[in-house]
Amino acid sequence: MTGSKITEDPYKITLASLTESAPELRHTIETPSFNFTLPRLKALPAAGLKEYIVRDAEQQGLCCRIYPPTPRSPEGQRTLVVVKKPKGSRVTVRVSICAVGDLPMTALKGKVSVRSRADDIIGQLRLGIDPNQVAREERAAKARQEQADVLASITLSQAFAKCLEIQPVAPRTLVGYRLAMDRDLAPWKDKPLKDISGAMAVTRHAELAQAKTGNPARAMQVLRKVHRFASQFWGTDDNELPFGRCPVDKVNAVARSWAKTAPRTRKLGDGDIGPWLAAVRNLPRTQKRGDGLLAAHYLELMLLTGLRRREAAFLRWADVDLRRKVLTVRDTKNHTDHTLPITLRVEEILKERKAALTAAKELAQRKPKPTNLAHAADLEQYVIGLEETRHQIATIRAETGILVSAHDLRRTWASLADKAGVGAYAIKAILNHKTTGDVTGTHYAQVDVDDMRRPMQQVENYILAKLAAARGENVIPLRPVREVAA
Repeated sequence: MTGSKITEDPYKITLASLTESAPELRHTIETPSFNFTLPRLKALPAAGLKEYIVRDAEQQGLCCRIYPPTPRSPEGQRTLVVVKKPKGSRVTVRVSICAVGDLPMTALKGKVSVRSRADDIIGQLRLGIDPNQVAREERAAKARQEQADVLASITLSQAFAKCLEIQPVAPRTLVGYRLAMDRDLAPWKDKPLKDISGAMAVTRHAELAQAKTGNPARAMQVLRKVHRFASQFWGTDDNELPFGRCPVDKVNAVARSWAKTAPRTRKLGDGDIGPWLAAVRNLPRTQKRGDGLLAAHYLELMLLTGLRRREAAFLRWADVDLRRKVLTVRDTKNHTDHTLPITLRVEEILKERKAALTAAKELAQRKPKPTNLAHAADLEQYVIGLEETRHQIATIRAETGILVSAHDLRRTWASLADKAGVGAYAIKAILNHKTTGDVTGTHYAQVDVDDMRRPMQQVENYILAKLAAARGENVIPLRPVREVAA
């Protein structure tokens, strides 16, 4: 055919034409619009260019966004989008459709295609609806539903385990918590936390109080702790109470008596000190089972220092300085180290414990039985290493008729310190009680270990020289006794 001329595709876009029309390689490069087809879109150049957009000549708002090559996409990426302002808005939005090639450009009626998706999006924009905002709201609603489904499945025992993982408690406290969970709250352990209502808590509290076999106060305290922790841990700004109100709040309103436990007041009276201390010092002779001398040292140490039971039981030799005459209790109930001066009688007890350690080591060398070796290892690490004294306390009660617990001795020390004329701030400091809310105690009345030495010796003298001496005929001097392991 003479005179005929073969021409290139008028819609073909070359790298040269793009660089000529956009010498600065802007993100949006003005190019002639053309009717989108998959071959033409896939032929759009990407190498050597920055991101740019081309528009469809047939469907206003439909565009193709071309991204430069990357290691993961060596040929670049091409994405079909709708770029248009929603009705009533001054802000242009860009709504993604798909990557080039994921959908056909056109399809039979009822089938999904690029142009049918573009028509739907443009229709929403003409109504003033932003599809991106709709998608964000749908994703947020889905996330909320997924979170609600997760929270709906969290049981009391799971929340309890997470609470202990994030907020560890002291071993002795943990024993009480587990007892409350395994005994008093056992019917609810596998129950979703959100399903435990206030009415259920009131009923359970009443059942425990009537049965007299559980501890209703502690059960509610544990439930409240776990519920409040779970609300803080899983709660969000949009949903601060994902498990509803704490069920114990209703217990407080309906049965307030559980929270008003009468304070314990049991302690040794002035007239009890002599006979009780005589019975304690006589334990190495009267105790038929266990280590009587160890228990005697333990009980007298608590009486003369006001230490808590576990503080005295697990005092380490590494924290005792006989040269400076101070001892340090680690990781107390206040989560701080607590240093106290060593008084005269306490120093004697510590030296007697050293002698007992030497005897235990000699016995372990002479008779290396597992029990002897373990006993020597314990005494080498701990001054006392004994916490359970039920049998010894029962022996003392049988002999004197006086019943006091280990913590009653701490209360006794505080009472006797007050009678001996020790000031309130010194008593608080020696007992390691916090002075929260007391500006004077917190910022001004600072009491250090040297300030404690005189009042602690004063209390010891008051106990031993005055109260115990009043019944001197019943006080048996405690002499060092060599310990023999069973």
